[in-house]
Amino acid sequence: MKETLTIPLIALRDIVLFPGAIEPLLIGRTKSVNAVCQAYETQQDILVVTQRDASIDEIKEKDLYTIGTIGHIHNFLKLNDGTVKVLIKGLYRVSISKVFDNTDIIQASYIKLISKTRTSKTLEGLKLALISAFESFCKYSKKLPSDALKTIYNIEDASQVCDIIASYLPLKVSEQQDMLELVNVKERIEKLIFIIEGQTELFLVEKKIKNRVKKQVEKSQKEYYLHEQLKAINKELGNSEEQTDEIEELNNKIKSLPMSKETSAKALQELKRLKNMPNFSQESVVIKTYIDWLVSIPWKQSKDELSMEYAEEVLNKNHYGLDKIKDRILEYIAVYKRTKKVKSQILCFVGPPGVGKTSLGKSIANAMHRPFARISLGGVTDEAEIRGHRRTYVGSMPGRIIQAMKRISVTNPIILLDEIDKLGSDPESALLEVLDPEQNSTFTDNYLEVQYDLSQVIFIATANSFDISLPLLDRMEVIQLNGYTEEEKLNIAQHFIIPKQLEENGLKNNEVEICDDAILDVVRYYTMESGVRNLERKISKIVRKVVRKLVSNKSESQQTITINKDNLKDYLGIKKYDQNIVVKEPTVGVVNGLAWTETGGDVLTIEALKIPGTGQLLTTGKLGEVMQESMKAAYSFVKSQYKILGIEEDDFTKYDIHVHVPEGAVPKDGPSAGITICTAIVSAFTDKKPRSDIAMTGEITLVGKVLPIGGLREKLLAARRNGIKNIIIPKDNEKDIDELPKILKDALQIQCVKHVNEVLNEVLM
Repeated sequence: MKETLTIPLIALRDIVLFPGAIEPLLIGRTKSVNAVCQAYETQQDILVVTQRDASIDEIKEKDLYTIGTIGHIHNFLKLNDGTVKVLIKGLYRVSISKVFDNTDIIQASYIKLISKTRTSKTLEGLKLALISAFESFCKYSKKLPSDALKTIYNIEDASQVCDIIASYLPLKVSEQQDMLELVNVKERIEKLIFIIEGQTELFLVEKKIKNRVKKQVEKSQKEYYLHEQLKAINKELGNSEEQTDEIEELNNKIKSLPMSKETSAKALQELKRLKNMPNFSQESVVIKTYIDWLVSIPWKQSKDELSMEYAEEVLNKNHYGLDKIKDRILEYIAVYKRTKKVKSQILCFVGPPGVGKTSLGKSIANAMHRPFARISLGGVTDEAEIRGHRRTYVGSMPGRIIQAMKRISVTNPIILLDEIDKLGSDPESALLEVLDPEQNSTFTDNYLEVQYDLSQVIFIATANSFDISLPLLDRMEVIQLNGYTEEEKLNIAQHFIIPKQLEENGLKNNEVEICDDAILDVVRYYTMESGVRNLERKISKIVRKVVRKLVSNKSESQQTITINKDNLKDYLGIKKYDQNIVVKEPTVGVVNGLAWTETGGDVLTIEALKIPGTGQLLTTGKLGEVMQESMKAAYSFVKSQYKILGIEEDDFTKYDIHVHVPEGAVPKDGPSAGITICTAIVSAFTDKKPRSDIAMTGEITLVGKVLPIGGLREKLLAARRNGIKNIIIPKDNEKDIDELPKILKDALQIQCVKHVNEVLNEVLM
């Protein structure tokens, strides 16, 4: 019969009290202490229930499970700190009806849960199967009390057997609560058998693994013992070879190399550890690799053979033009010849791809008779790439600097740090130490763990742009390499590229002739670049086709094959670029601007369109923040000067202006498109057609002032390449015109302006 009663309640953390189980509990919460004291003093039973979240102190009814156990307090001890130590025995399951959370105590009403399962042969058989499974479990578990099985044997009731066994099993709180909530004895036994068999299987697997590990350890110990015994036997027999030939060789290398005392002591210490270590151990491999690195990296420098005449000859032979850059390099070599010190500024060549930055580094190495190595820094984001990994890591190795030194085999090479502008921020601090002449004499690689002298290394850096961190830039002297004119590319092709390609492809000078007009057509219609990298690829393609033709026509008499502008299409296919693509009929809102990119200059067409709207400025074309700001500044200037520009005031409320930069998939940013955007907007508002034979560059302020720009030479080369001869540039860039090649100045009409009104007067027809 079920009864509803009210009784004191205590909540337990991380433990479930089963009927028939006896649990020692330490009660600390005030309301729980009061409940225990009241139950003990009134000789009343107490309701024990587990809380869902053990971290909660102030519990509510929702924080408790709905099924608990009525317990009887057997022992009671109140401690000095206010806590109570009790021994409670579980009596039977109950379902909580209502929880009464009073000020000083928690009470609850409950309903006693009684299993309806009757004793039967099936139930008795399940009980015996459960006890049998528990016996197997006890053989492997070392955490169960020794009398656990005896307790089970003395119980007749199947429900009590289930509860006692459940209290012994190492289950999670949620799993224990699930067992408590299972009132049906048959279902409880079946679930317990399943859990016990799973736990037993885990014990068997664990035991199997332990036995396997034990055998492996015993085998290693046995091999080590036999190894040491063999060494002792050899020593007694007079065949003492404490060092293998390899160890002896390493020992001789360490003593012969001009290492520092610290490094030599470190190497000998590691070698001593290697001697006393079994060959088959993993640590011996790590130590052996480390010592190999120490003896493989260079510790002495090569002898310098400096000749200014030879250096100048090498530079002139390998590079066309670049007179100022050659002079600076020769000055650098002269200072080094005089002082024998490398503490001068580090040279950093900045320029678009294909202008000869890397080849200049090779020429400097050739001129100074020094070995050359190139380290690519593009995409390096981890400091360990520069400074190396700790030896504790699996597969660790030194950084790129030490690896390059090992390849070169001398301590005074020339190392080219390529694409330093693409270096990540994390390895920057390590590279600062490498490049600082005050620090790099004691450079420490994480793998080597000893100081290594880099002070005799000449470092040269290259970059495509000035996007270099200020601390790095402060340690370098920037030398800018600009793009080549068509005439310079023609000379480079005649004197450098064609002879090189003929030699590489096995041709003689009398077998092929590439005319100047063909080379110029390759420059104009098959390449679009500031450098000559693609030009060399195209010439290489021509030469390969000539070789194939000569090899295929063995029977014919040998004749010189001539490539000119008329038959160039047979070797390179149809033209890839059209030089006059930008020069077209004047169109309202369409203006030619000049832009600088990492690959050189380019003509950037900007379009503006007036459409019905509410006076908004719409921008498209994958624009960067700087370019969007230029558009806003240009639009604000136009609105402020609408009377002077001949624009109706209500146009700014009736129409939207949509400014678009074509080739939307290509990111575009930069501060030099202001006057181009302003001209396009004014053209759209006034319906005046701008001149299409003019290209311009310059930033604009809110009051219309034209600010100076960078990359002038590349922009002018792009204009000339696209057939535009009239150029507008800021007045502040007038001084840069003197630095331009004469042939470029003669080919272009350059107008310098201070204010955007000068641009509008010149461009708008």
